[in-house]
Amino acid sequence: MSVPHSSSGPAPAARSRRSLVSFALWDGGMSAFSSVILTFVFATYVTNAVATQGAVGEEAIKAAQDHGSQVLTSWQAAGAVAIALLAPLLGNLADSGGSRNALLRITTLATVATIAAMPLVALDADSLTLGAVLIALAVVFSELAGVFVNSVLPEISTTENRGRVSGTAWAVGYWGSILCLVLVLVLFVMPGTGILGIPADDGWNLRAIPLFTALWILLGTLPLMLWAPRHRARGEIEGGDDAATEGERRVQTGRTRWTPWQGYAAIVRRVVRAFREEPATLAYLAASAIYRDGLGAVFSVAGVLAANAYGFSTVEVIVFGIAANLIAGVGVFLGGRLDDRIGSRAVIIIGCAAIVVLGLVIFLLEAQLVFWVMGLTICLFVGPVQSSSRNLLTRLSAPGRETENFGLYATTGRALGFLGTAAFSASVALFHDTRMGIIGIIVVIALGLLAFVPIRLGAAGRAGALDPADRPGAPGRPGASERTSASG
Repeated sequence: MSVPHSSSGPAPAARSRRSLVSFALWDGGMSAFSSVILTFVFATYVTNAVATQGAVGEEAIKAAQDHGSQVLTSWQAAGAVAIALLAPLLGNLADSGGSRNALLRITTLATVATIAAMPLVALDADSLTLGAVLIALAVVFSELAGVFVNSVLPEISTTENRGRVSGTAWAVGYWGSILCLVLVLVLFVMPGTGILGIPADDGWNLRAIPLFTALWILLGTLPLMLWAPRHRARGEIEGGDDAATEGERRVQTGRTRWTPWQGYAAIVRRVVRAFREEPATLAYLAASAIYRDGLGAVFSVAGVLAANAYGFSTVEVIVFGIAANLIAGVGVFLGGRLDDRIGSRAVIIIGCAAIVVLGLVIFLLEAQLVFWVMGLTICLFVGPVQSSSRNLLTRLSAPGRETENFGLYATTGRALGFLGTAAFSASVALFHDTRMGIIGIIVVIALGLLAFVPIRLGAAGRAGALDPADRPGAPGRPGASERTSASG
């Protein structure tokens, strides 16, 4: 619920600082889900330890592990469909009725509750499906929460400092992820079962980790849940949306009750209108979905590459992961400031091009030292591209459309969310060499970059203040043919 403003409340400057800190802490808290639950610890527990219980012999254990991975990814695929269907719909609801903050709290708390239920996954093969379902549900809730949190960015920043605000929050996310992962390893895993001494019987030392993670996420996200700025309904925004249909205006003014069918109809009208009035925004959503998936694959397969292609030990993989996140945090922190100086478009192009070149160096030079140096250097560019991509969408979005557009952002990302890992797997299968998977990821990022470069973003892609009239689809803007010929 919104915190009422009163004469006795915090001064505007204090409220502004509180909002910025709360926004960054949300990233620092929620990042623990991807690092601890989804990547390094709990998903591994489910697909390896849980799935292989009762299996005897090397072949049986390998088959059980493959089955565990298949079950986990199948449920995550179902979750991706749910996100694709729900993200734009809930974004439309948030913008139409001003319920963004309530939905932010509901989805964030649902993520926390789902993670807190994960200790129910016993060290028993029969618990495999339960573990996969809980992880998939947490992915759905966290992705939906991210839609609403991303739409807070334009409300707590200006066009002059938005890159810095976004980059700083992304950096806090990386650093929070590292700190939580280190605490998990020390408290629950190393040495033995960790300094807390929770017994390993029935996997309890690992099953306790989600409770710690849920508490970490709750503490990190609580400030923004309490103090998120009020999000006005679309009809309340000064000047309104001249392109809105009569049905949308009735919803905005409360004369029609919002329904899912109305929401999907509004989204279809929104996309159709965007084809005519905002072609740059639609082109950007498609292009960014491609390169963003390649960026995601960089981190998701880094451990596999390190272990299988370069012979890293388990400890070396963990050290590499921690170093990668540290460098990525520094990179995104500096990248946010660069965004404010040269613009989001330039940061995205430079970052994607650098990753492609560095990836080719890793592929051509097989030495482990090259992988260490070039791999960690790649991490300098991944975060800035992701942060600038978020910033750019806020600059492309007309007032009152931010949450809906981030819903479409999540949907397009999920619609093409198989590209990076599929290209990696196809390359490995074709050449029977794990290292060849690097080529698959490079190709995906390069394709996304090639799709992005020709898009004419106008003032939205450059640094500096952005006049509302410069936004695609804003009243008084020239026609689509004139916009697409504007300078990038």
